[in-house]
Amino acid sequence: MKRVLMVSMAALLASATVMPAAAQDVRARVVAGETAREGKGPMRADQREDRRENRHDRRDDRRDWRADRRDDRHDRRDDRRDWRADRRDDRHDRRDDRRDWRADRRDDRHDRRDDRRDWRRDHRNNHRYVRHDDRRWRGNHWRSEYRYRAPVRYVYPSGHRHVRWNVGHRMPPAYYARPYYVDYRAYHLPPPPYGYRWVRSDRDVVLVALATGLVLDVLYDLYY
Repeated sequence: MKRVLMVSMAALLASATVMPAAAQDVRARVVAGETAREGKGPMRADQREDRRENRHDRRDDRRDWRADRRDDRHDRRDDRRDWRADRRDDRHDRRDDRRDWRADRRDDRHDRRDDRRDWRRDHRNNHRYVRHDDRRWRGNHWRSEYRYRAPVRYVYPSGHRHVRWNVGHRMPPAYYARPYYVDYRAYHLPPPPYGYRWVRSDRDVVLVALATGLVLDVLYDLYY
């Protein structure tokens, strides 16, 4: 009996020794689990922060993209406005060119009408001028034995040069200004019709219309 009691007491002591060890194992597991959870807590918070930042970045990227699209639209609108303005300017330029061309055509018509009027007026006056044959000239050339010594040295008009005038030419006004007038009576030249003058051109004398500059007659080499 004593032996049985001793065995029972030994078993109880063994179980008491084992129970605290098991309790300690359970406690160690709980502590380890809590430690693991505590360790995972900050990692999950960081991950959430990263996700939030990624979302903000994506939102910022979308805003930047939308802003870029708006800028592109504004640029395209500005380009269209500039293109339309250029087209309007081109149209105005073409209209101005057409107007200038029409004005030039009108001026040309007026000039041709004025030329025809001058020609008719000169043609009427031509009937009043008659140059009879004379031994001092042959055709339009003055005979050398009847030539005159030039009273003064001839000076061409400023900016002009020697021209051998022919009937039908038009002289610039500088060539038949008053200093170049010739007294036809002194050389026994044919009397000029109304509105004409004999003028000197170097060695020649020219019968010219004062209104138009039209050359009606020429006598070459009157002077030496």
